[in-house]
Amino acid sequence: MKRNFKLFTLFILFTIRVFAQTDSLLKDVGVAVSPSHINFNLKPGESKTFEVKVTNETQLRRSFGIVLNDYDVDQAGKTSFMESGQSKYGISQWLTIAPTFFEVVPGGFQKVKVTLTVPDTGFSNRAGWCLMMVEERKKRETIDNKGGDKKISLGVIPTFAFGVYIYQNPPTVKNNKVEIKNFVSTLPANKKTRNIEFALENVGDGIAFCIAYVELTNLKTGKQQKLMVKRFTILPGNRRNYLFPLPENLEPGKYSAVGVLDFGSNEEVEAAELNFDIE
Repeated sequence: MKRNFKLFTLFILFTIRVFAQTDSLLKDVGVAVSPSHINFNLKPGESKTFEVKVTNETQLRRSFGIVLNDYDVDQAGKTSFMESGQSKYGISQWLTIAPTFFEVVPGGFQKVKVTLTVPDTGFSNRAGWCLMMVEERKKRETIDNKGGDKKISLGVIPTFAFGVYIYQNPPTVKNNKVEIKNFVSTLPANKKTRNIEFALENVGDGIAFCIAYVELTNLKTGKQQKLMVKRFTILPGNRRNYLFPLPENLEPGKYSAVGVLDFGSNEEVEAAELNFDIE
């Protein structure tokens, strides 16, 4: 059964806002989860364990639970959360988490072991992923109704959650390939900041961990500059667009832009070029 990603996102945003309001009176405190990504690179039949650290720098004892979510991403970038075993790329059934429920005292931390065991079958020789949610758990509070014997349960419990993305990319992936589908200069409706837009598609069967950057050259003066480097992950079959805002102080004139994409291949990188004018 699929769950609506928009509702899930709204839940995360709401709970984070509640957390910020709850701890707004505390100085330099918070809850941290690290790392935010785990990358496995196992063959069928292999197993490996990583640790996720949950740190509590608030003045309250907090309880947490772990939930695993498989998900798919279509070519439009829409995410759908799936039940375990329903996604062809899901790996939640291969994961063992210990502990799955724990408390962290103020100023303390808890290490969570994340173990991936890849079954020794041909079907297991594939890329896969899931999302591990570290969720705060609270008891449902009640309001004492002084005018009667019944108590009223609150419908909203202020909690928060962190997501840890888990990727499995076996070394035997045969086709690791990301293509540049479009490389253009765009001017938003506000006409304030021109962008260089990368449209990329993972046409391979492996998870692509990418690095992309754009180099600008003023064709009159020869002056060169590199725009901010972007790092990102593209799943198989996924198409993504990335914007590189141009500096606002670019001198008027003709420019050349070269986009370079490193998608982790030992044999090749992708590149594209375009010319545009700054008036």
